[in-house]
Amino acid sequence: MNRKKLYIILVVLMIPISVFIFKDEANSNPIKEAKPGVVAVKGEGLKNNANGFKIIVEEGDVFSVVALKANIDEKSALNLYEKVKPIYDLADLKIGHEFLFNNDENGNLVKIIYNIDDERELIISRENNEDWQSAINTIDYEIMEKVIEGQLNGSLYESALKQGADEKVVIQFAESLEYSIDFANDPREGDKYKFIYEERYRDGKYVMPGRVLAGAYLNGEKLHQSFYYKTSTGGYDYYDENGNAVQKKFLRAPLSFRYISSPFTLGKRYVDKFGLATKHQAVDYVASAGTPIRAVGDGVVVSAGWSTVGYGNMTKIKHDGVYSTLYAHQSKILVKKGERVSQGQVIGYVGSTGFSTGPHLHLEMSKNGVNINPAKEILPPGKPIDANDRNDFNKTLQIMKDKIKI
Repeated sequence: MNRKKLYIILVVLMIPISVFIFKDEANSNPIKEAKPGVVAVKGEGLKNNANGFKIIVEEGDVFSVVALKANIDEKSALNLYEKVKPIYDLADLKIGHEFLFNNDENGNLVKIIYNIDDERELIISRENNEDWQSAINTIDYEIMEKVIEGQLNGSLYESALKQGADEKVVIQFAESLEYSIDFANDPREGDKYKFIYEERYRDGKYVMPGRVLAGAYLNGEKLHQSFYYKTSTGGYDYYDENGNAVQKKFLRAPLSFRYISSPFTLGKRYVDKFGLATKHQAVDYVASAGTPIRAVGDGVVVSAGWSTVGYGNMTKIKHDGVYSTLYAHQSKILVKKGERVSQGQVIGYVGSTGFSTGPHLHLEMSKNGVNINPAKEILPPGKPIDANDRNDFNKTLQIMKDKIKI
């Protein structure tokens, strides 16, 4: 073998060795990147940051994962977890909730804040490297009142959003009146509404809406009102202008914010798809397949399964010795015969089973075995406010009535 060939062979053999050496050298000094899910607060990076950083809980996160993102070693994280557990179990983390880690001037971790919910936050702190101390505090918001007023143009939801209302507040307002108004059927163009709600601020910055404090809805000539009140025992509820809780025996509708395709009637209803006519002594709520169906009142399930008379998947609930309700054409039933259900509990999903021309809920209410129109049934008022709170409630009532006067 001549020298030229030997030289070529040596060069070829050296190439992989050179690549390996270069690669190893590059990996010996990797570029450190910020860990995913970590956001610095008024600073750059995590270490030596006197202001701290926040971590938002993501799907699959447990406290050990959050601690790792915060550069807390496993032993310290376990110690921290055990110290806090008597006050709050950090195993109970909610996706989207936030941890705020605060450092001292030397970059040492001295405080952790976790927002448990909209009303409470967990504070974990220590001084001079002593043991961690923890407490749950009520979040102290700065509160401002906002008034939304308008006339119905389309749905309440659409109209109120156009007036600048927060989506959550519109739903809350409707729910405060859902025992007296069926928002799927009762509203009409030109109805008037007005409600007051809290806007919550922290450090001068808007955070989110709070409670609806009072609301009024003029449906034709009938005025419906609700007033938020916190009792002397610490409980709270919505009451009407007479001091009775707005919650009654039955919800006015098993679905929220939907429209009714066919109002109550005792006449015949022709179902084109099947070429037959039926007595339609019920209310039909048109809604997308899969929409949750709520029990309108407490009761016991007396029937749950396939109907042989065209109702498809059907559930019947006996509420007492007088009233019962029937829910037909469900895509799926979630309860069983003999099961006790509570008002507002999801018992199934809207479908189009049985004799049905499209996804909808067929609701029947019977009184002493005779079908009735639930919209016209007069129910007893809700539980009255405690006598010890009556005077204070009346003072609050008068102030709020003036504010929501339509």
